[in-house]
Amino acid sequence: MPRPPQTAADATLAAVTTPDTVREAFASAFGGGPAVVARAPGRVNLIGEHTACSGLPVLAIAIDRATRVAASANDTGIVEVRSDQFEPPARLSRNAPGAGTLAPWHGYVAGVVRELAALAPGRGAIVLVSSDLPAAGGLSSSSALTVGMIAALSTAWGGALALEEVARLAIAAERHAGAETGGIDQQVIALAKAGHGLRIDFLPPGTRHVPLPEGLRFVAAAPGAEAPGGTAARDAGNARVVAARAAAVLLAHQLGFEIESDPPLLAHVADVDVVDLLVDELPEKAPARDAARTAGVDVARLVSLASTEFDPGLPLSIRRTARHVLSEAARVEAAEQALLGGDLKAFGAILNESHGSLRDDLRCSTPALDRVCAAMRKAGAFGARLTGAGIGGLALAAVPAGREEAVIAAAVAATGGPAFTVTPSDGLRLQ
Repeated sequence: MPRPPQTAADATLAAVTTPDTVREAFASAFGGGPAVVARAPGRVNLIGEHTACSGLPVLAIAIDRATRVAASANDTGIVEVRSDQFEPPARLSRNAPGAGTLAPWHGYVAGVVRELAALAPGRGAIVLVSSDLPAAGGLSSSSALTVGMIAALSTAWGGALALEEVARLAIAAERHAGAETGGIDQQVIALAKAGHGLRIDFLPPGTRHVPLPEGLRFVAAAPGAEAPGGTAARDAGNARVVAARAAAVLLAHQLGFEIESDPPLLAHVADVDVVDLLVDELPEKAPARDAARTAGVDVARLVSLASTEFDPGLPLSIRRTARHVLSEAARVEAAEQALLGGDLKAFGAILNESHGSLRDDLRCSTPALDRVCAAMRKAGAFGARLTGAGIGGLALAAVPAGREEAVIAAAVAATGGPAFTVTPSDGLRLQ
């Protein structure tokens, strides 16, 4: 049942799974057909990188590649999950889901089982996961897994959930696995609409579908190296979260007030007219404990994360993080207006600005990502930027219709590929 070993290119361009192929694989693995198949797509951020954990907006799409989760219920009290990408299979007790985790991907499964503890207690399930999303490839494969599993298991156990509830539970499930997620991926995967971007706001919460203009296409390109995953990627993400919180309390302190909500977020100060001028007064590097002392707040408000606590003594890039996050939130607003007005050149310029900020302020680009973005622009893209956490992953180009193949060829020539089109698609569906 497991696929043979694959290269990064093979994994990225693997044959698309279908409901029929998943049902056949499930029957081969378990001796009968599944009760439900859930399709959870990957996602790509159009604009709004590293903003969500600061309570600021993002604009993203679901794509035409996905994870499918097939499931049937039983009375064993055990959730058995097999994957065509990962070994070994997971066998987790409903009563103690964390006890059977033998591999990193099991942590996501355990988080799902924990979040569904109140649904059909004592019941078990057999589950097959099949995906054409590359693991650690920047397309949110882990969130597709959690969203798909919550939808499939809840349906198999007789408690099908609203899409918004699936997204909420998936966010919590990933936090059990140690991911300090801002909630973008799960909401896009659950709620997206074909031909549209999904604008997500956090303070106050809300979503809206943004129609994408005719003539706009998207190409994703890998920089020729795997994105970092696991502990290294999680630690880097957590450092950015804490740095942004530190920036928020320091900016509030400069403005003469204290952020009362927890955690303190840059969204709490972003609408103050002079905040951009104050960013340059933030420390370039400082640990969370120093920021907390200056602002007169408890350091635990900065370093307490969902499943761990960040080291308050580690140096943080506070000024550069704040500068990127606040400018990127403004780019989300500008990008939405450009798309609504059909101004694709302006939209492309915003993507280029975003890449520059990710490169220069967050410093999460690489020479290969810079090179592939430049190549795609030269081949006719309106604009291009890295998408996702950076230091690997993918670059995304906004491309005029008809130029897709030229942009793909330029990307492959620049870094060795792979590169491929991504189509704005529907979110979670039961099949």
